[in-house]
Amino acid sequence: MRYIIIGLGFFGSSLAAKLTSLGHEVIGIDRRSERADELKDKITKVMIMDCTKQNALHALPLTDVDAVIVAIGEDIGSSILILSMLKNQKVKRIIGRAINPMHQHILSELGIEEITHPEEDTATELSAVLMLKNAVNTMIVNDRIIIAELQIPEAYIGHSLEAVNLEERFGIRLVAVKIAPAEKGLSSFFSKDYQVDLAGDPHRLLGQKDRLIVIGKLDSIKRFVD
Repeated sequence: MRYIIIGLGFFGSSLAAKLTSLGHEVIGIDRRSERADELKDKITKVMIMDCTKQNALHALPLTDVDAVIVAIGEDIGSSILILSMLKNQKVKRIIGRAINPMHQHILSELGIEEITHPEEDTATELSAVLMLKNAVNTMIVNDRIIIAELQIPEAYIGHSLEAVNLEERFGIRLVAVKIAPAEKGLSSFFSKDYQVDLAGDPHRLLGQKDRLIVIGKLDSIKRFVD
């Protein structure tokens, strides 16, 4: 897929580099020339231009990309101006970044339907990880539901999924089981070579180093790990 990312601060550059590493074509744009040297080997293409100028936007292949992401944060005025101009272009998908409630309100009034809040989302996910003592990773679905990757609670090591009975006892659903590699020692905790069992064999006994990926309410998942 092809993306244009406007604003190559920490969030924008990280997103651009990640999308590029996943095989997508990314055009990253910033008005600071030093960003080109820093990012030229990390993303597909870097352009130095001021997108608050109408003629600069017209020079971009806006209709040929799958999405345009305006990742500008602190300069709210530039963010609003660029997004308002993009609304008048034939862009398939526009994603804006909001850094506070006022910023979000203005973007919503402009008709921007997809708004991301990276700082708030990161804080929310970190708070969920801190609340769930066995959590390795979490993803917030909405204000009530999360997806969590969990280490096996000590009470359930050596038990089968059938015996644990996640859905009936705790109201959470299993997404997958990550089965730990066979090697022994501390290194197996950090190994990326997990076998992923999407079916979740109900009779297999859970090992100490296995992980469960589940979806459910935060309170329900917390009750399971506690």
